[in-house]
Amino acid sequence: MMTLMVSSISLFAYSSSIAIQTAKASTMQVYVNGKLYNKQPEKFVRIKSNPGLFKVEVKVLNPYDKEWYMVRKEIRVEKGFEFYYMVEFAEGKRPVLKAIRRYPVYSHYFLNPALYNRHPST
Repeated sequence: MMTLMVSSISLFAYSSSIAIQTAKASTMQVYVNGKLYNKQPEKFVRIKSNPGLFKVEVKVLNPYDKEWYMVRKEIRVEKGFEFYYMVEFAEGKRPVLKAIRRYPVYSHYFLNPALYNRHPST
């Protein structure tokens, strides 16, 4: 029984995640590989995942012209890191999804399961 518990804890060390944030005046919905992760539009979404390549689509409300845009990006996620992205707006232009930084999985954000969106495929 103890061996099973120790081996299951070590599996979590190889998890990864994607965190996406938007401006205060805007909200977004996040789709990963075509599946919606947050039904209610939010300002911040964090998703636990396994390492791999993901097609991320963010439906975001532009605060300048009050229109919804779909921002698409392919993200390669490595094991042991949380990849942090931010939606950037510019007046008169389409929003873009920009990589900010990546954090190791041992940060307090990664270890708190209440900060993640639940989805059956993760």
